[in-house]
Amino acid sequence: MKFRNAQGNIAVIAIMMLFCLSVFGYGVYASYYGLQLFQQGAFNFVIGLFFLGCIGIPSIYWVITTIYKYFAAVPSCINQRKLRVINPLLIHEKGLYSDVEKGLCTAVQELARAEGLPKTPVVAIELCDENPNAYAVGATRSYAMVVATTGLIKQLNQRQVAAVMAHELGHIANLDTMAKTLLSAALDGVMLILFTPMLLIVWYFGRFAALLMLVAGLIYGLLGNWQHATGFFVGVLVWTILMMLPTITKFMVTLLTFWHSRWREYHADAVAARLTSVDDMVSALAVLDRLPFQPPKKNKEQMATLWIRVAMNEEVGTFHWLKHTHPPIHKRIEALRRGFYLR
Repeated sequence: MKFRNAQGNIAVIAIMMLFCLSVFGYGVYASYYGLQLFQQGAFNFVIGLFFLGCIGIPSIYWVITTIYKYFAAVPSCINQRKLRVINPLLIHEKGLYSDVEKGLCTAVQELARAEGLPKTPVVAIELCDENPNAYAVGATRSYAMVVATTGLIKQLNQRQVAAVMAHELGHIANLDTMAKTLLSAALDGVMLILFTPMLLIVWYFGRFAALLMLVAGLIYGLLGNWQHATGFFVGVLVWTILMMLPTITKFMVTLLTFWHSRWREYHADAVAARLTSVDDMVSALAVLDRLPFQPPKKNKEQMATLWIRVAMNEEVGTFHWLKHTHPPIHKRIEALRRGFYLR
């Protein structure tokens, strides 16, 4: 069955697209409602300005920029990072590409055909990055790019590099690059769109209201009227929860993003093992685990979910896994050896 591990991502993509459409409709309605309020007096003009400036315009702006970032993922990556793109139509031109670059491009072409991708992704090498790593970006299976760092090519042998490239092609085949882009956009959208009004109202005005209710509750409690005091204390609790809601939501969405990132690494490893061999993928992971890794300071958080590996300390504690976008490499090797995700 072609693209056998993509079903889960299809559901994620559908939910995220529905979320984008909902935010866009939310923004259009808020803008329309705000413009209507402009004509109903000074007080309503202020409320209308709030709906237009804090909800409507940010929502529409977020949807437009998300669509742009989604489809411009490949050219943006090329422009922002120091990449040498290998043109497959010119790999036989004398003196244009080195034997290593030709071999990398040819290997990716063969692996892409073996996986059944509709089009071979753009192949690039990230220059001046001695960290052995690789990543994939792209909007669709037909419009994507795989990147290997110079450190990966120098410190892994040819079979191991091919396994790593197969892993990245697995991300494209499984629609991981699409789902990852939309999940990251959803996190930004939740914080920017849904909680902008809440932060303005609940955080700035809620603290004052909660303080007043707390004082009133203490006064009623000292006077012995515990019925009214309890009501005020419940109000304080409600305001506190509302003030914490953006942080709680961001934490939950981050956990979802991290869980999805860890889950897709196992399936991409399985694709690499199927296209090359289990031994080649295990060997590549083992070498990566032994080599030092210093993530670049630029775009560290954005790139973390793209890399084949991240900087990870020794696993300690029950909830250590909550802090990482990737599973520990020894668990990935164990999954490959036991064939958990190989179907």
